[in-house]
Amino acid sequence: MLFLKYILMWGGVGMIVTALGMLAHDLYLEVDYKQAIAAGGPGPFPAEPTIRWRVGASLGLLAWGPILLALGIVVVPSGMAGVRVSETSGTLAGTLYPGAHFVTPLERKRRALRHSRPAFHHRPVGRWKSAVG
Repeated sequence: MLFLKYILMWGGVGMIVTALGMLAHDLYLEVDYKQAIAAGGPGPFPAEPTIRWRVGASLGLLAWGPILLALGIVVVPSGMAGVRVSETSGTLAGTLYPGAHFVTPLERKRRALRHSRPAFHHRPVGRWKSAVG
């Protein structure tokens, strides 16, 4: 499940990078065309480029789908437990046990706690330390 989370995340980032690269290439062709027209030399001019704004914007917006799915996958490691914490309503009931879980992305977070962490320390402190030990 962790592999799927990372594949979705990198797929979304790859889609955003592809959209930015495509727009940068189109802008480069536009600048190159304007420089060729401004130079006015003899010879054939390159074809007038079109900037694909709609394709780049739609690819960039579609990239958020896999990213949001990846943000919703939570993997709790072995020996740990998770507590769901909501941004709007605080700590939610229910423990996330080791394994893969799906939570609402961007609204709920997970706080991991160790199972083996002691709740109380049984070592003497302060003025009782000299009397006991």
